[in-house]
Amino acid sequence: MSGDSAFTGSIPELYDTVLVPMVFQDFADDLAADVAAADPASVLETAAGTGVVTRTLHRVLPGARITATDLNPAMLVQADRILPASDSIRWQQADAQELPFEDGAFDAVVSQFGIMFFPDRVRAYAEARRVLRPGARMTAAVWGPLEGNEVTLLVEQALAELFPGRTPTFYRRIPFGYTDHDLIRAELEEAGFSDVDVRTVEHVSAPTSTGAIALAHCQGTPLANELREGYGDPVQITADVARVLEERLGGRPFSGPTTAIFFSGVA
Repeated sequence: MSGDSAFTGSIPELYDTVLVPMVFQDFADDLAADVAAADPASVLETAAGTGVVTRTLHRVLPGARITATDLNPAMLVQADRILPASDSIRWQQADAQELPFEDGAFDAVVSQFGIMFFPDRVRAYAEARRVLRPGARMTAAVWGPLEGNEVTLLVEQALAELFPGRTPTFYRRIPFGYTDHDLIRAELEEAGFSDVDVRTVEHVSAPTSTGAIALAHCQGTPLANELREGYGDPVQITADVARVLEERLGGRPFSGPTTAIFFSGVA
């Protein structure tokens, strides 16, 4: 597993406790509502992370059986701490590109903010289609362009100030690097999905202190791995980013536009 995809150490807890409430929850609510509209009895979630969508789905579909998978076991350990496994919730380590489930096993497949990390997205889409019953729908979300996600853009700008001429590239390469609607549609159709829908969804990030913004981004995502490998101690860099943001924002909690791309297709 590359550093870009490794959610290990302190990352899962910081991701879940700081980053998720800042920018994830509103989109999770929207995505869960889209899935729940079909009233599925069995749902597979890929790249479930620490389970924000899983928890939301469990609230809106209390009778459904949800199998939530992720490549990173540490993320699932954090998820299980918040919502323990039960008759209706199963946490399982799995690679979305090679799912360990039978054909047609699920009434819905859902994924939020994980597909950007897949080395072979078409293969992952084909696997999602395979495990869906015919006529069922996959529903997913990825981040929109970095310029439409202001809180992360501010962190990138702070890093550019701290490291002129060699700004860390993780955010543009991975989380905010899969934003072309036409490409998304083409890859879903290549994997065999029909009735493909691709649309932009916008929210506003929750008001968050500059310290928490810096902590979430520099230590609560795999950016921490890139920083550690090529820039220095992520803890010190977090403090430096917080200082730059404090100077720029004047100590006020920040809230700004967030943008995601929602898409779906029928198996």
